[in-house]
Amino acid sequence: MQFERIRKNHKRKIIIGGLILVCIISAITITTTRAKYRVAQDISLVRGSINYKPYDFKIMAMYKSEDKTNYTEINEIPGKNYKINESRSYCTLDNINKDGKAKTYTNKYGEHIIESLQKTDKCYLYFDKNTEIVKTIFGNIEVNNYEPDFSQIATEDEGIFRKEDGIYGGLSYYWRGAATTNYLQFGGFCWRIIRINGDGSIRIIYDGKSCHNNGISTMDSIAKANVGYNESYNQSNYVGWTYEETNQRTLFGAPSNAKTQLESWYNSNLASQASKIADGKYCNDRNVGAKYSVWSGTWVATWSISGTPFAYAGVDRLWNKYQPTLSCSLEDLYTLKVGLITADEVELAGGKQEDNASYYLYNGQHYWTMSPFSWNDGSRAVMFYVTNGGCLGYYSVIAGDVGLRPVINLKASTLFVTGGNGTQSNPYVVQ
Repeated sequence: MQFERIRKNHKRKIIIGGLILVCIISAITITTTRAKYRVAQDISLVRGSINYKPYDFKIMAMYKSEDKTNYTEINEIPGKNYKINESRSYCTLDNINKDGKAKTYTNKYGEHIIESLQKTDKCYLYFDKNTEIVKTIFGNIEVNNYEPDFSQIATEDEGIFRKEDGIYGGLSYYWRGAATTNYLQFGGFCWRIIRINGDGSIRIIYDGKSCHNNGISTMDSIAKANVGYNESYNQSNYVGWTYEETNQRTLFGAPSNAKTQLESWYNSNLASQASKIADGKYCNDRNVGAKYSVWSGTWVATWSISGTPFAYAGVDRLWNKYQPTLSCSLEDLYTLKVGLITADEVELAGGKQEDNASYYLYNGQHYWTMSPFSWNDGSRAVMFYVTNGGCLGYYSVIAGDVGLRPVINLKASTLFVTGGNGTQSNPYVVQ
């Protein structure tokens, strides 16, 4: 339980559960008294001081429901997969009359909030399931009705979320954190489901000849080891999946080394399965971003034209604003049978610029994304990659100790063998 702020008018806002992205000043323990439940929890004080003793606020009782009708009493505040029922929940000053000023609700990030309390309020809280069932190619799946906090790594199985899909249209459903229901077998290999695209096709990433548990370091999930994204680095256009001379924004031209190596692997291992693999859409986002740190400037190809370094749009979007997207400029959108994961998809899955050995994309190895990072110091093309610690980092395109994890898209008409549930021991199996 976390106290967020005490206002001068002696009203306060309390956030129960969730993470507060500010420095913690101190921590104390709260114990409810004279209540149906005696609950002891840590609370953090942030952005100000507490004007009342913690025991002035009392939760008299809490209830939760799976169907919004039948409620059972609970003695622990539920997580983000439940939300406060605003019409049922209330606070009272005298155990008889409701406090009309007090507000109880769950925000879009799944944080449970009680605000505008008065000194002797006692509250009754009712929680409903904060998910809904969606029919998909895998049958009915449970989808969260709140937004993740992308400024934090996801170390637990946070379930499945929805996001507008600007590439395929409609909604995409993606797995986040230490996912346990996104294993799939296809073409003699194990894969992890990244998301269900807006058109119903399935984006999956290579996991190796066998399925691996989360947190396992293994080379088996690297299809091609020690591959430079490109063989030269002294032009900004070398971040392109394809490029032409000083023109980096092209869907044609010379292939990057990663493209050549990845398609060679595909032709040797999956070409016979091409009828089941969709012509996927892959984003090589070459938009130039807003100023980031000391990097800003004009989009150029070589040092001889300009030495001004700059960051690509993904840097500000993912490292500063934490706003991953599933949209892409048409000039950067490739139609391919095989490609790489994007940095945005890594952040959606639970990665950021911090090590994370728990989420499903961790494999203890370096591997490339398809997302450009910067034209660095006016002389080096740099790409986003996933480090061996699971961090979303950046590396020169010629780095030779980075591998390739193929990403493919299965057609929306894909059929599965009956009985699989997506777990490691019982993955979905393509017929």
